Amino acid sequence: MSDRDAMGAHRIRHRHGPLFWRVYLHGVLLLVVVGLAVGAVGWALRRGGGWGSGGHVADYASARISELEGDPAALTRELDRVREAFGVEASVYGADGRLLAASGPADASRAPPPPGHHRSGWSVPLRGGGVLVVHSAPHDPSRGLLFIGAVLVALAVGSFPLARSIAAPVERLTRAARALGEGDLSARANVCARGEIGELGRAFDEMAARLEALVRGERELLANVSHELRTPLARIRVALELAAEGDAERARRYLAEIGQDLAELDGLVEDVLAAARLDARGPAGLRADAGPVDLAAVAREAAERFRAGHEGRALEVALAPDLPPLRGDAALLRRLLANLLDNAAKYSEPPAPIRLAARADGAGAVLEVHDDGIGVAPEDLPRLFTPFFRTDRSRARGTGGTGLGLALARRIAEAHGGTIAAESAPGEGTTFRVRLPAAPTGSRPA
Repeated sequence: MSDRDAMGAHRIRHRHGPLFWRVYLHGVLLLVVVGLAVGAVGWALRRGGGWGSGGHVADYASARISELEGDPAALTRELDRVREAFGVEASVYGADGRLLAASGPADASRAPPPPGHHRSGWSVPLRGGGVLVVHSAPHDPSRGLLFIGAVLVALAVGSFPLARSIAAPVERLTRAARALGEGDLSARANVCARGEIGELGRAFDEMAARLEALVRGERELLANVSHELRTPLARIRVALELAAEGDAERARRYLAEIGQDLAELDGLVEDVLAAARLDARGPAGLRADAGPVDLAAVAREAAERFRAGHEGRALEVALAPDLPPLRGDAALLRRLLANLLDNAAKYSEPPAPIRLAARADGAGAVLEVHDDGIGVAPEDLPRLFTPFFRTDRSRARGTGGTGLGLALARRIAEAHGGTIAAESAPGEGTTFRVRLPAAPTGSRPA
């Protein structure tokens, strides 16, 4: 991988989703609000009860105060009106620094200030040589603290929805995970949130559903295998008991079936192990040496084995000459065809032939096994590939079987990246169609 590709992959891995941006932007918004609040508090504290800007004071001093500079009584009344209207204290000093007039009651506050102090506040020169000094009212710290408290409360209230939107789904996930860990396989988070948390909740529910199906399937498999083992084992036990009692004739009749019982047990165990391997590992459950497979050779070998095991059954084979090579496990593909052919033989009667066909189809191949047997009811088709499901509900040796053949055929097809489907109608026979992808270009069958 080049440096550019590595940098691109790094950027992709660290791409932020909606949840990150929600939290980030909310934090930025809080910073902006706090900044505005601090600025507003500072402005309020500086402004206090002040009287406009210095420009307004200069205009007022030049227009009105200067006119009254020679009349201290009128000047005092004017400054009192300013105090009542704008909440500020004001004083007028003569050119010699002497206090001429001041706002407020006639008490010590109107006494001449110490030397140099009369210049504190906003000083505005008057036309007559005097000075107007505007003193801001004392600041009230409680106002600023109250404003800051209101801002903090607003921030706390505004942060609650974000905290709730993040915490509530996480709490639901935690409860569901704890319940699942305690054995409640039906536990689901049911998170309706959007973004990463909603995706996490849906992924958890999907995982829980798969886990529940897997555990239920394992329990059903154990129960059904136990049931299937009872019948052949019971026949073997009866034959051994009869032989031990000395009834040679009856024992001989039972012993003749022991080989068939053992073959049935061996086939059941092999089907269970193969199905478990493919269920657990999927395509990785194929043999390590799986490679390009000659589908025509696999079909011919499956047909020969079928004829050897079903004497007197007619099998018609039609293989197209342009079959592409498949990538997979030849032994498992033969097992798939053997199961389909055995199923066709069980549910059809001679002399009706069984037909096996293979043809190229797009970027792969299609296998078809057709019989003219009893067919399958429409309500049974969806469950046809379910383990241990049998359409006639029979457990007889001739037609019932173990109920694993079609389920294993589906697992084999899916492990090879293909699909399997059935078309049937009662009294008209059944057709199984398997679609398998071709091997990559350049592959050749071994």
